[in-house]
Amino acid sequence: MSKLTSQLPAIASILQASGTPGLSIGVFEHGRTIFTHHFSTDANSDTPNDDTVYYIASLSKLLAICAVAKLVTDGILDWDTSVRTYLPAFQQREDDIGMKTTLRDLASNRTGLANPTFFWGQQNGEAVIDKLNLVKTATVIESQKPFRSSFIYSNWNFIHLHAVVEQVTGKSFGEVMQDSILSPLGLTRTTFELPASNNFAAPYAVRDDGGHSRIPTSTYVSETGLSAVGGGKSTLSDMMSIYLALLSAYAHQKSNQVDVTPGSPFTHLRTIFKPHIVVDQSNLEASQTYCLGIYRTELPGNLSIASLNGLLLRKKMPLFGLDLSGTEVYHHTGNLPGYFHSMYLLPGTHSGVVCLSNATPLMDPSDFSAQLLLGALLGSRTVPAYASLALSARFNQLGWYTQLARYLQSNRTDKPPTLPLTSYCGAYANRANTLVLEVTAVVQGVHVSVRGRPSTTYRLLPWNGDTFYWEANRDREVCEKAMWPIPSPQWHLITFCLGKRGVETLKWQVDAMAGGPEAFRREDEASRTKLSSSHS
Repeated sequence: MSKLTSQLPAIASILQASGTPGLSIGVFEHGRTIFTHHFSTDANSDTPNDDTVYYIASLSKLLAICAVAKLVTDGILDWDTSVRTYLPAFQQREDDIGMKTTLRDLASNRTGLANPTFFWGQQNGEAVIDKLNLVKTATVIESQKPFRSSFIYSNWNFIHLHAVVEQVTGKSFGEVMQDSILSPLGLTRTTFELPASNNFAAPYAVRDDGGHSRIPTSTYVSETGLSAVGGGKSTLSDMMSIYLALLSAYAHQKSNQVDVTPGSPFTHLRTIFKPHIVVDQSNLEASQTYCLGIYRTELPGNLSIASLNGLLLRKKMPLFGLDLSGTEVYHHTGNLPGYFHSMYLLPGTHSGVVCLSNATPLMDPSDFSAQLLLGALLGSRTVPAYASLALSARFNQLGWYTQLARYLQSNRTDKPPTLPLTSYCGAYANRANTLVLEVTAVVQGVHVSVRGRPSTTYRLLPWNGDTFYWEANRDREVCEKAMWPIPSPQWHLITFCLGKRGVETLKWQVDAMAGGPEAFRREDEASRTKLSSSHS
């Protein structure tokens, strides 16, 4: 216990660097909870406790896979049946992804499918595509890597899992989770729908000056089709109970070579915890893999691989566990605007660490805090200096936007748009005809509104001819608009392409990892009316 409490000053320092107002940490060892602690940096808010509800974001994914596993156990689903068998809309896709993808491929993120989150949410927690159009949208999302050859973390894989579960059960995903996992565990504060508790960790975004602003909660519920992606809401106490029960069932199934544990809702855990794809393709002998809904790292390794910190520090990120060679750690992060979380599981000793926080931060405090506790739990003598790394990560995120703003301003030209601003107005649809961008002219530029909604709108100024830009300002994007921090110049640029009929296409790089921009085709008035009625 003293080794854990000795980490609290460093964790407080990390929390301060991040600007996050609240943090909850818990540790369990040898099958029992041994430590919980809660921080608050906001004098106007209550300190969270073991029963405070957080949106758990992508920590939901492992639970979602466990619900799928229960349906496999019941004979309703099969890991290796083609997804097109379950989803008729998916049959429109005729490449390897469309023809061969199985539940196992989706759950292990080895489809090669890109991850443009733009197509379901961008600003203020608003869902921008109707649930019934999600699978149709995915049929035209391009692959980035050959099928089954490499790991690409794509939330679209879990959107498909959500759709499959609802298709075969006739129930909402939240109902399936409640019936198959949550109720059998006796959990009353965890849900995949809207939380009912008044003891709630409200979401914030941290400003450049280190203060924080309240932002809207994201609409990750069954109704939006995003529950399997990140729709769980839970407490520190419940999360600890879930992982304790999970590791107990895994130990039983592994030692007895079975897929079911009497009295437990967790099934097929040997399949779930089995490595399915190497994460880092630059080193095919790497001991870092993705299983089904969870990462596996054999120490020493980079445990920040899925954290914002990994992006902020990149090659400067030190390895964890230099003196713990061979130790097996299963882990995942949970990130969405307003919430950042980390969890680490040690099946070998039935132990683990959970860390929950409630802000879009300047650096991820849950990641470094959880690793400090993990190092103490394992008795490591080589734990990196995470408090100083936190300051570096914070500095780097602020630097992202300084560099981005400088690039946009220094490369802006005096070349005016080819046509009057009103000529760019109109409706522009994506290839699947599931998302419409409405362009309207203003005095100095144009506004682009997703589905014509003022809550998801971009204010564009002329940049270079028929390319327009929206100014880079982290406080405005992350705090006022509740957006994810994306320091990509291409994300801030929109180009209108002219043809014989005038402006014909709007091109926008909506996924920073994609090879090129997404093309939105301008609709004539008849098509525009049809599209508008289909989205109403």
